Amino acid sequence: MLDHDTRATEGWQRCFIALAPDAATRDALAAVPVPSDARRVPHEQLHLTVTFIGALQADVAEALAAALHARAVPLGLAAFERIECWPGVAHPRLLVATLAMSDDFVALDWRVRSLMIELGLPVDTRAFRPHITLARFARGTRAATIPADTRLPPFARFESLVLYSSTLARQGARYQALASVAVG
Repeated sequence: MLDHDTRATEGWQRCFIALAPDAATRDALAAVPVPSDARRVPHEQLHLTVTFIGALQADVAEALAAALHARAVPLGLAAFERIECWPGVAHPRLLVATLAMSDDFVALDWRVRSLMIELGLPVDTRAFRPHITLARFARGTRAATIPADTRLPPFARFESLVLYSSTLARQGARYQALASVAVG
């Protein structure tokens, strides 16, 4: 359930549901070199977004937080595939570590989308592409170069499915966990 201070907040912008990596995965990703012109995502903010939601009122957030427990599925190790610039190296916005689509990810995506429909919340129509954002490029950045010595750990382990709120700040978005359930 949401704590009293969180319930007192009126509507949260840019809420989303994500998988939180365990400490070892975060440490390994924090050690991956990023281009000098990119802003690294802080260690404690690394996550794998499952779905974006948007603004939520307190009562809907409470229902969503309670329902997450029934939607979480145990996740095994997830294999990293590669480092990519999205949408591409010519005009990069993000440096991401992609993960292989697994049966676990397919099941989780289906369960979360079903929950969104049941609660009358918007469903992200984009295909689920499991990834963790490592760094962000400034708008207008051209021709990113991924460092040659960039190596990913072989696997990621996730510890929880989390409902986050996101607050935009000058230094970048800051995330607050509103509710979480273990998936490890």
